[in-house]
Amino acid sequence: MPRCWPKAQSLKDAGLQRVTVSLDGLDDATFRSMNDVDFPVAEVLKGIEAAQKVGLAPIKVNMVVKRGTNDAEIIPMARHFRNSGVVLRFIEYMDVGATNGWRMDEVLPSAQVIERLNAEFPLTPINPNYLGETAERWRYADGAGEIGVISSVTQAFCSDCNRARLSTEGKLFLCLFASQGHDLRALLRNEQYTDEQIAAAVGHIWQGRTDRYSELRAELPADVGSAGSLKRVEMSYIGG
Repeated sequence: MPRCWPKAQSLKDAGLQRVTVSLDGLDDATFRSMNDVDFPVAEVLKGIEAAQKVGLAPIKVNMVVKRGTNDAEIIPMARHFRNSGVVLRFIEYMDVGATNGWRMDEVLPSAQVIERLNAEFPLTPINPNYLGETAERWRYADGAGEIGVISSVTQAFCSDCNRARLSTEGKLFLCLFASQGHDLRALLRNEQYTDEQIAAAVGHIWQGRTDRYSELRAELPADVGSAGSLKRVEMSYIGG
């Protein structure tokens, strides 16, 4: 039994129900170059297999698509995960933070991803699971499963966003592209506050949300994603 299976079972026993995994291609050199930590594809695939073995569901695999770097992996990834029960999602390369040297010409629009996939595996659109879902969902016409695309650059989705992120040190970020977070650590550690009071405080913060980055991006300088430009939180700090 692979070493990751007992770990996956322990997570399932602790209450974990579903999991999302990052995998930017099946080619090992390509994936290692994109994940910044030299992590091999084989280990990710073992983890996905382990999650399936213990019954975690749904399992989603996120592939960030960077034009000229891993866009040749779109079809191989789709072919690999068809008929597996895994939901593959293709995400436009984003200008998150200021350390990835982002350039607009490296963004492959989701519409072109769908064109490539549809030419190889005919697709039909399906409705979102809920209001504010960031992924646009598509089903293989032959019943081999579904894929999703996240147009995080070419479309604005701030108006119906319903996601906030809590960092490991207790800061609440209301946007993936936020420049600062709200410190909740003292509130969470103070035993005088009830769950209801904490929920009310978080609700008050969310109701005052003014983040509109995906709508304002087009008005910003062309090098907005490069180092030294507008400071934004790194995705590695708050998660996707």
